[in-house]
Amino acid sequence: MTLADPDKVDLTNLQRQILYGTSSVGSPKVDEARKSLHAFNPEVQVVALQKKLLKQDLDRAVADCSVVLDCSDNFATRHAVNRACVKHRKPLISGAAIRFDAQLMVFDLRQADAPCYACLFPEDGEVEEVQCSTMGVFAPLTGVIGAMQAMEAIKLIAGVGDSLSGRMQVFDAKNAEWRTVRVTKDPGCSACG
Repeated sequence: MTLADPDKVDLTNLQRQILYGTSSVGSPKVDEARKSLHAFNPEVQVVALQKKLLKQDLDRAVADCSVVLDCSDNFATRHAVNRACVKHRKPLISGAAIRFDAQLMVFDLRQADAPCYACLFPEDGEVEEVQCSTMGVFAPLTGVIGAMQAMEAIKLIAGVGDSLSGRMQVFDAKNAEWRTVRVTKDPGCSACG
């Protein structure tokens, strides 16, 4: 497992990022995550990259993996990860949460007719950038989406069941309601079209 994150643990992370405790504050997130994961299972191999993966580093990391989970909080990163996944035909599991709303989708780019992230959110589209640090997030919601991302990753790796490819799950935590939105490949997509 490869974890990439340039950030250090902040006190505000603790309510929603369960790999960290108060003793983690100020330490690199990837180092603390590796320690926690080894405590759960000492046999797990974790490569901890305390940096933002750009260009060649991102390209190499995606090329070397089986599946990519995007847990980032900004569109620039999401699009860069998507482009690398399209290039290497790697499945991408995207999860996002803000306030009381969340979304989850699998982009199984091994399939020729599968949409990519940019089919849904075009790179040149006008999308309002909001982040947890400024807008807040209902803490349990990140755990729900993270667990579902893990579930979808295991299903893809094990070849079990149907993935969410082509379907976006949208969750309204205030009302405990799930909605499914069908997404198709955009032939004019700048990333995969």
